[in-house]
Amino acid sequence: MSLVALAQQLPSNRIKPATLYHAGDTVRSPRLGVQTQIPQGWSGVLPRDTEVFLLMPESNTVGEIYVVVNEKMDLEKQRKRWEAGTELSPGLILQPQGAITPRGADVLTVVGKVTGANANQQTKIYAEAKCSPVGFCITCLATSDAQHIDNVKKALQSLIDNTVFQQPSNESPFANFNWKKFLDGKILLAMGYEANSKRVDEVDLCADGSFRSDITRTGIFKGQAKGYTGKKRGSWHVASHGEKAVITFTFEKLPDVDIELEAKDEEIYIKGVRYFVGESERCK
Repeated sequence: MSLVALAQQLPSNRIKPATLYHAGDTVRSPRLGVQTQIPQGWSGVLPRDTEVFLLMPESNTVGEIYVVVNEKMDLEKQRKRWEAGTELSPGLILQPQGAITPRGADVLTVVGKVTGANANQQTKIYAEAKCSPVGFCITCLATSDAQHIDNVKKALQSLIDNTVFQQPSNESPFANFNWKKFLDGKILLAMGYEANSKRVDEVDLCADGSFRSDITRTGIFKGQAKGYTGKKRGSWHVASHGEKAVITFTFEKLPDVDIELEAKDEEIYIKGVRYFVGESERCK
């Protein structure tokens, strides 16, 4: 049985701290109205208690890319900020080397150096900025050595080129979520142990509207009669209610059962128990 990562199926409403994003993953913030894609050969993470997104190479490339959001900023203000020198950390200042130049119509670029008492003069710096029409800029800063700076620069430019701005929104990502489409052909699975015995809930939801359940305890049908355990068949349909949904199970020889699902932090819960979602092998 192949389980599918829920983060790839359920809509996400924000970038999550301490979550590792891999090459090709989409990272978004509806609050800001911005999204981008992790470059090939790189992974990214937002460390806890920080507002700086960090990208790291997955190969032998030496370097890092730092991504920050500068509020109340546009390209002209960003240019002036770089020209004046930007404090990276106490005592370390980013100074431009040469001209600050555009790349296309909406990106500024700068080659820089770090000055200060503890500055590593061998470190190469390259930065780009891209600004939203609603008044903030995304700044990406690459650090590397002379041998790898070109490869790190290409990854940074890929990140910037895949950065798009949309209208900011605080609307729930589940406002128009299609639970039927999400659940078609899936299996709901929960496993655990109670009093030294294994509990397995397994329900296959086929796209043709039929289901098969295999329940060792009442589990998903908790609160119903014991007749719902074991292997059962019937039909199902679902009603969407934002981040919640109600599945109605119609059994061949038993009364109907309504089950509420809830999405929390990109995970599925039924009656307080987490359920995993994967592609059903029985429905194929």
